[in-house]
Amino acid sequence: MSNIKISLIFACYNVSQYLEELYQLLLSQPYQNIEIIFVEDCSTDNTREILRSFTDERVKLIENSNNQGAAISRNIGIICATGDYVWFPDPDDLFDKSLITEAADILEQISPSVLICGMREEYEQDGKLEYTKDITSLYSGYIQSDFKNVLVNLEKTFLFGYTNNKFYKLSVILKNHVKNKPLALKEDFEFNIQFFGLINDFYILNKPYYFYKKRNNGSLTNKFVREYFDIHMDTLFKFKALIGNKYGIDRNVEALLVNRFVRYFLSAIERNANKISGLTFFNQIQWVRSVLSDSKYTYFLERLELITGKMKLIKPLFSTKFSWLLVVLGNIIKYLKANLPIIFAKLK
Repeated sequence: MSNIKISLIFACYNVSQYLEELYQLLLSQPYQNIEIIFVEDCSTDNTREILRSFTDERVKLIENSNNQGAAISRNIGIICATGDYVWFPDPDDLFDKSLITEAADILEQISPSVLICGMREEYEQDGKLEYTKDITSLYSGYIQSDFKNVLVNLEKTFLFGYTNNKFYKLSVILKNHVKNKPLALKEDFEFNIQFFGLINDFYILNKPYYFYKKRNNGSLTNKFVREYFDIHMDTLFKFKALIGNKYGIDRNVEALLVNRFVRYFLSAIERNANKISGLTFFNQIQWVRSVLSDSKYTYFLERLELITGKMKLIKPLFSTKFSWLLVVLGNIIKYLKANLPIIFAKLK
């Protein structure tokens, strides 16, 4: 059995309905050398009471005196962690019983700066599992070279941006003062940009062991966030800088960046169609035109020939003349997402 100690840090806010199942999963772990840090963030349900009832000696409960948000709560957990590695699973998700044991063996033998595991997206509607999708990388094992292609693939599959599928070496975080930054969105991505900029090795455990629950319950990713596009573009530029500064930009990197831009642009158009945005149809067209004419995005708009897959069909719409058609498309996507979420997930 490995001697590696792993600190699990859970930022908890209004997650009472998921805690008992999570706790039983933690108790049933074959790997014992873990500490379980719950940072309770002033929930308005009975999350705090349930956490206080957990009696396992490996549990540490930290109770925030005021609501701090997930990013600051994780930073508080990091300060209290005594493990060799830290992991930030979400308290409303689950994971395979083999994950910690297999991860610990790899961390003991190889000691990578970070271990990344595959994920399984589990789409639930009204508490019922409707659809699952396994996400794994083209690459596997200990990565000490070919970083550029591996990072591009990890981001292409969306395995790069999350923190809940990664075990980070705590000494790297503490030595370099890596912190979670509070953002309306993409907090995990921002953390990874910082961390991966510091390291030159990582390990991919290419099995879908982390179960990411996608529920139709108004989670953060479904809410209207006015800065959605700006935040996503900021992290995209940072990813471009991470790759460019360390490894150089090639056609493969450019294709990823352009396709991400298109995806975020369309998603922002769809979100602007939300009534909460307060934007009329004409306002939505104006917003599209403002992006298409902004020199900040020229890099992507000049490389639209790199669009791949189904997105190729809409390439001709990326001109101010067809702005209204992009807005119509955004409204159609909004309808599908709201009324046929499982079909939308499969199409995506």
